Amino acid sequence: MTTLHRLGVCTLLAIVPIGLGACSSDSSGTTVDVSEADFSLKPAVASVAAGTVSFKVKNNGTFTHEMVVVKMADAADLPTKPDGEVDEDKVPEAKRIGEVEDVLPGTTKTLKIKLDAGKYTLFCNKNDGATRVHFKRGMYAGFTVTAAT
Repeated sequence: MTTLHRLGVCTLLAIVPIGLGACSSDSSGTTVDVSEADFSLKPAVASVAAGTVSFKVKNNGTFTHEMVVVKMADAADLPTKPDGEVDEDKVPEAKRIGEVEDVLPGTTKTLKIKLDAGKYTLFCNKNDGATRVHFKRGMYAGFTVTAAT
């Protein structure tokens, strides 16, 4: 093995764990870290393969948050109430996949669900008054699930 080739292998081995730290996979499925703050929601990866997914939702903010998963490609397509909160009752039941509620500041909760290939929206739908409707303030993210290989 040449020095240049060894250097490339060592570099690859050093980089790979960094990329996998926020998304891991084993026989029980894939784990995706999600960071919530006031007022943002960021999955560590934008896409995973279809199957069992465990979202580890960490609240780094000062408000209580939640994370709702719906099978809808665009947050703009979600039905909203006049105050900007998502009207979850108007989301078709087949598109409501799951949620983790009341993630207190500084805590982590896990949502384990089975996801089929498609486009999803992750969002916080907490409402702390007219000026703090979390979804309205941008607390959502798109998420893609690809066909399992």
